[in-house]
Amino acid sequence: MARILVVDDEALMRTMVEVVCTRMGHEAVCASSIKEGLALGGQGVDVVLLDAWLPDGNGLEFQREFANLPEEPDIVIITGHGDGDAAEAALRSGAWEFLTKPLQIRDIEQCLRHILAFRQGRKPGPASLKVDSGHILGSGPGMAQALKLLAQAAQSEVNVLILGETGVGKELFAKALFRNSGRAAQPFVTVDCASLPETLVESHLFGHSRGAFTGAERAREGLLLAAHKGTLFLDEVGDLPLVMQGAFLRALELRRFRPVGEVHEVDSDFRLVAATNRDLEGMARTGQFRGDLLYRLQGITIVIPPLRERRDEIPGLARQAVTAFCLRNDLPEKALAEPVLDMLMEYPWPGNVRELIHALERACLAAGEGDLILPGHLPTQMRVAVARHRVSRGREQSPEPVPPPARTLPAAHAENGRAGAAAIAGGSGDLPSLREWKSRAEEEYVRRVMTVSAGDARRAAGVAGISRGHWYELVKKYHA
Repeated sequence: MARILVVDDEALMRTMVEVVCTRMGHEAVCASSIKEGLALGGQGVDVVLLDAWLPDGNGLEFQREFANLPEEPDIVIITGHGDGDAAEAALRSGAWEFLTKPLQIRDIEQCLRHILAFRQGRKPGPASLKVDSGHILGSGPGMAQALKLLAQAAQSEVNVLILGETGVGKELFAKALFRNSGRAAQPFVTVDCASLPETLVESHLFGHSRGAFTGAERAREGLLLAAHKGTLFLDEVGDLPLVMQGAFLRALELRRFRPVGEVHEVDSDFRLVAATNRDLEGMARTGQFRGDLLYRLQGITIVIPPLRERRDEIPGLARQAVTAFCLRNDLPEKALAEPVLDMLMEYPWPGNVRELIHALERACLAAGEGDLILPGHLPTQMRVAVARHRVSRGREQSPEPVPPPARTLPAAHAENGRAGAAAIAGGSGDLPSLREWKSRAEEEYVRRVMTVSAGDARRAAGVAGISRGHWYELVKKYHA
């Protein structure tokens, strides 16, 4: 018997799922909000039917949290507002299906039957992927999903495409995949497509014979042959010249190619892992990247989230980087001062983990023999960026300036002013600090907007004039 969780604020939808589950011999668990659904799901469920629009948030934005519940349930997104972009986002994030209301009982029954049949026939995979200590750190939903896919890929020979912004650690993932695969004892060959000379790219990949072209004084083995029995890592595959993509596609399909200047083809049994920070699908639509090659690369696609979406992991990553650098350079162990951690959490990290590591290495050098890293040890451009952000945020949170009083006041007003001044003077010990006052004002504003928008996050963000992500941060901050 399976346990099915339906998270929907419509009573009719919850009742329909209960009817279907009873008919199929399964248990239905019902929730009308995201908070309630996550609490019930924590007790273990097999499938989650998740509404996209709920009183306390957008179900799509909590999809990963539900997918990472104890039993790793499969997710079905349900919405009354059909949206192609939302459907794409849900399916790319791992949803089993995207259903549009109104639904019939047979629709729900058929969907559940397919999911449960799949779960019953699925072989249990590893609970987690063990990698070398200190190489990959992250426990958030995005990283958990990436590591889960990495574990699946490590037990197969399928091609893997790793996507992510510059500096997120794509090469670390590729090496972790290699170390945990059946080819770990064989070569790991890295090809940086961005640095390959366009005129010599064919020679670098496939090799060449002596005299094949001017300057070829001796035969050279190509990188594809060097990866025989091992793993070929194509870094920045989006920069592979278009004229070479066809030849590489054939080599990828047949695992056979002809070195430049040779008559006979040679074989190479390599496993392909590719990575890029570019939008290959967009490039394929505009003819800048071959669509057929893209399809071959996408055996398993692993998306590594940027650091700004993994802020809860920053303290751990920072301490790891400081410890590693101090050990390598025989420096005293250093701690991070609280203001430094605050700055690390505020900085946007356009360079992701790589930028974080480099910033802290510079801070360690600046701290010298000291045992504490202070804000002044951080790179200047980083401190400037944080200072600008704080000033800008302070302006956004400040109330409208109060105009100064007129020089001459009526007697009654003057009396009221003297009474107010006396009250302030008499109760100065109860006055909050400016920061506390601003925080209270912001909290009151958030709650008022919540009331005006009836809990609709999209509308609330529009009223406040901020992004939905910023709005959710405020709601979380004040438990609104």
